Amino acid sequence: MTSASAPQPRRDHWIRAVGYGLLAEVSTIVTIIAIVMVYRYLIANGLSDADYAAFGERVGGIVGIVGGTIYTFLFARLLMRRVAARHVAHGVVVALAAIALSVGGSLAGHHGVPAGYIVATILKLVAGATAGVLAARASPVAA
Repeated sequence: MTSASAPQPRRDHWIRAVGYGLLAEVSTIVTIIAIVMVYRYLIANGLSDADYAAFGERVGGIVGIVGGTIYTFLFARLLMRRVAARHVAHGVVVALAAIALSVGGSLAGHHGVPAGYIVATILKLVAGATAGVLAARASPVAA
């Protein structure tokens, strides 16, 4: 058997990129829920439901933007260990999947998209692309 017939390593991981993007957004949601639960049951026990709802909105607005960006970057970086080429494109796909889940969830839950989602979307795209650029620079294979 010649080396030409040997299986070639997979270079692209588009499905995995989508999965990592979804995991980034789920991680953001879990973080928001965890912060709200800790606040409700350990820090500020006994407030009204309206107070907890207001706190949840504030936390969601902050963690949704900051945490979503961080998780998108981290999951895109995690993916880069498996990607041999097109690093930036893979990072952007991670971001797009996270954005799709975020916007879809907002439309389902809020029946609209708050203005903060525009900032979050831009930051997630930057995070995914940045993870790809960093990986491309470190890769011995030309991306």
